[in-house]
Amino acid sequence: MGTQQPKDSCCKMIMKFLFSHIGLCAMVILYCVAGGFIFEHLEKNNEEQICYESRSEYQPMENKTIESTLKIFYDLGGAITTKSSRELMEIQLRSVLETFRNNTLAIGYDGRSCDLYGKPAGPNYEWSWAGGLMFSVTVISTIGYGHIAPKTVWGRLVCIAYAVLGIPLMLLCLANIGDVLADIFRFIYARICCCGCCRKKKKDKDKVVAMKPSESNSAGPWESDKSMILNTNQIPPTATEFSRLPTRSPTDSFDNNDTQKRPGSAASRNGKVKIVPLEVSKKNDPIVLDDDSDSDDDDDLLDEQKITVPLTITMIVIGGYIFGGAILFGLWEGWDWLQSAYFCFITLSTIGFGDVVPGTDFENPQAQAQLMIGAVYVLFGMAILSMCFSLMQDEILAKARWIGQKLGIIDKESEE
Repeated sequence: MGTQQPKDSCCKMIMKFLFSHIGLCAMVILYCVAGGFIFEHLEKNNEEQICYESRSEYQPMENKTIESTLKIFYDLGGAITTKSSRELMEIQLRSVLETFRNNTLAIGYDGRSCDLYGKPAGPNYEWSWAGGLMFSVTVISTIGYGHIAPKTVWGRLVCIAYAVLGIPLMLLCLANIGDVLADIFRFIYARICCCGCCRKKKKDKDKVVAMKPSESNSAGPWESDKSMILNTNQIPPTATEFSRLPTRSPTDSFDNNDTQKRPGSAASRNGKVKIVPLEVSKKNDPIVLDDDSDSDDDDDLLDEQKITVPLTITMIVIGGYIFGGAILFGLWEGWDWLQSAYFCFITLSTIGFGDVVPGTDFENPQAQAQLMIGAVYVLFGMAILSMCFSLMQDEILAKARWIGQKLGIIDKESEE
């Protein structure tokens, strides 16, 4: 039993850490890193095998195209041709070249030297660790560029399982990290951007109300109980004997002595009942009915939570992130500003056409670094987008509530 309790507490601590904000972010990062290694291991050898297969199909077609071209020149007289034979030669050559082009596109061979894979002068693997990392990020973020895709049976099965587990994990992480970033951004906006002007005033019902005790007992009979409590000149006795009063008519007098002497009273049957006096404040000391001095920090936190960030600020944040990515990828890839901004928007909106993807120029020595930076850009971009969506939701709800109050649909008192 002694060893079971430490194990349970250890498991609870581990689960608590895993589902915290830091734990979720760490799990997503480790999940993407592990996915990069898994897909590299599954698809790297197959990529080299596909290169050999496509080259084996391409070479006979290339030789056949060369033979067809030479035959056309030989049959039609070569360089010495008439006008009619020249036109016929152009028609036949165009037909041969079109067939060669279509077959080359269908085969997918780009002229790589398959024997030089993995060597310094050879072609780079598409399914490197950086490529697998980029693919993993696009899968769990539901972007799905499609510039590379698993071809093996095991690669496709693992991709299905990887997406089934990774997409909910990514959505859970984005929801949590988006709320945290939204709170941080809201705090910065309230403290720095607004200079504290967004702090809402406290309502009258939260103010401290103090009452002084009455100086005399001149109040009416309906305030006799209140004056007995608030008047500090009259100190109640340490012990008071009383009994249950019998039912009387309105004309009867309430004589305490007669009541205590009555033989059928509760005091004579059950004994005496004593009342312990309450501590009464000193004279002229105010009696505080509601004191919020100890909860100022809580009120400040609540006021900060009520602050909403305008939609223009959140749109500026999104536009700034897209603009920064456009500059970065434009310098690395040589894209123009429109193509770079187009890629960043398509990526952050999870559309992911895949027509423009960084790091696909494998002749560039910086291709692997570009793929890794692209994966990091996607992860941070999704978190920032989740934060902006959270801020925009709060602002839209606040505006809708304000419109409802103005139209009389929502009662202000109920909202308060």
